[in-house]
Amino acid sequence: MKHMVYGIALLAIAVMVVAGVMIVSGKDVRENEADKALNTAVEQTLEQLKKHGSYEIDNAQELIADFQQALLLHISSDADLEVKILTADTERGVLDVKITETYRTINARVKQAVCRKTVILEEYSDKRGYCMVEFRLDGAVYAKYSLYQGSAIVTPSKPQKAGHVFRGWRKADSSCWLTDGMVTEEDIAFEAVFQ
Repeated sequence: MKHMVYGIALLAIAVMVVAGVMIVSGKDVRENEADKALNTAVEQTLEQLKKHGSYEIDNAQELIADFQQALLLHISSDADLEVKILTADTERGVLDVKITETYRTINARVKQAVCRKTVILEEYSDKRGYCMVEFRLDGAVYAKYSLYQGSAIVTPSKPQKAGHVFRGWRKADSSCWLTDGMVTEEDIAFEAVFQ
C-alpha cells in the first residue's frame, strides 16, 4: 500500500512537470512561429513591391491585403491573430506591422505572443560603397562615421575651445569648407577652424 501511494504521488508530480514543460515550450513555439511568419510575410510582400515587371501595387490597401495573404500562408496554428498595420507606404517601400497571436495553453489559460517587424526597401538597387567621414579637433578625432558614397555629409555638434569662436569645418589639406548638403564619393577628413 505504501509503495502504491508513492507511485501515485510520483506519477502526479511527473504529469505536472510534463504539463509545465509543455506550457513553457508551447509559448516558445508560438512566439517563434509568429516571429518567423511575420518576418517572411513582410519580406515577401516588399520583395513583390520591389519587382516592377511582374507585380505592381497601386495603393497601400493592396499592399496590406497582399501582406495579410502572405502571413496567413505561414501561420499553421489554431490561434486568433490580430494584425495592426502601423505603416504601409508604397512610395517609400515601408511596411511596419505588429501581430498579436492569442492562444490557449494546455491548462486552458489564454496567452499572447506579440511580434513587430519594420522593413524598409533600400532606395538604391545597385550596391554602393561606403565612405569614412572624419572630423578632427587639434589633430585628434572629434567625430567619425561611415556613409554611402554620394550621400550628404552630416555635420557633428559644434566643438568648444576655451577663448575661441568656432568658424566651421575645413577639408584637411584644402581651402574647401563644409557646406550644408555637401556629398562625398570618397573618404574625407575635416579640421575644426577657430578664431
